[in-house]
Amino acid sequence: MSIVKDTASFPLLFLLLLTVICITLLILSMRQNKFRLLNGVLANFSVVLTGMTLMFLIELLNIQWLRVIFYAIFVIILIPLAVLYSLLGILLLWNALTVWRRESHTLGNMLTLLLGILIIIVLPIMRAIDSKLLSDQAVGLYITLVEPVILYLVFWFLAFITSFILTRLYRPKYNQDYIIVLGAGLLNGKDVSPLLASRIQIALDFANKQFEKTGYYPWLIFSGGQGGDEKLPEGVAMAEYAKQHGAQSSHVLIEDQSKTTYENMLFSKKILQARDLNLANGLFATSDYHTFRAAGYARLVGLQIDGLGAKTSRFFIPNAFIREYIALLANHKVFHAICLSLILCVSIISFIVGNGIFF
Repeated sequence: MSIVKDTASFPLLFLLLLTVICITLLILSMRQNKFRLLNGVLANFSVVLTGMTLMFLIELLNIQWLRVIFYAIFVIILIPLAVLYSLLGILLLWNALTVWRRESHTLGNMLTLLLGILIIIVLPIMRAIDSKLLSDQAVGLYITLVEPVILYLVFWFLAFITSFILTRLYRPKYNQDYIIVLGAGLLNGKDVSPLLASRIQIALDFANKQFEKTGYYPWLIFSGGQGGDEKLPEGVAMAEYAKQHGAQSSHVLIEDQSKTTYENMLFSKKILQARDLNLANGLFATSDYHTFRAAGYARLVGLQIDGLGAKTSRFFIPNAFIREYIALLANHKVFHAICLSLILCVSIISFIVGNGIFF
């Protein structure tokens, strides 16, 4: 009997070791850089391994009431996920309709519509065609070519969402020298939009709170150049709006040349250097969904700073996160292209071998 228990404990000890390793790596990674996808990957693996470890432990202990509680919690978590998965296409189309009514009809605002159509119409048609053409094959081309790509994209999307959640747990200290407020498009070419106003407000709230606590008001750098359809630079409009809403004019700086988030960070850094400010002791302010990618650009130009995230309207969250996810993939397109190529090569070889083709 003891031999059986000892044998059964080997998988438990192995899983426990993997769990400890993953959690340790996550802590070290978070300390080094709070804003990277590796944190999400490690966190997701830690959660899965912790669940598997608990399952093995409960089965090994063979305590009935503990087993009931564990599996009841598992089912409670699983049911909403199953419902979400089954209704995902419909929910995306519903969200697309909401965005269509409230926002401009740009390609960026139609992402949930395109994804909903893909899930509800395109993928089922591809699967049906595959089953008709290859009904006599053990494994169809859909499973070989399409599903691995979907699983790969879902893997990184979950890592992105988890990474974002981890960053939202961060609360910056009230000892900052500066805050860079990232620009966005102006309404009517001159007016601060609600989205842009929320970015300015979260920076003002933090600056005022810090002033109350420490007596030091941070420098506010409003960063944004002038677009082709705008009558003045975004930085200028943002600074004026901030002054009207309580910003200390003596601590307002303007960066009015940038066109991208990367340039927001790069040109703002030059202003900071000209003022001889501590580059490592600051923050940036943007929309919450944008903090993760913006932090990457900050670090790319040498600013090891974290972000303040202004809340996004609930109806726009799915669209915003999908857009940010696509942008993150594009930022590392070579890496993902190589990974997908290797996955597809393995899948195709498995298809050939599994169906006895050429043999």
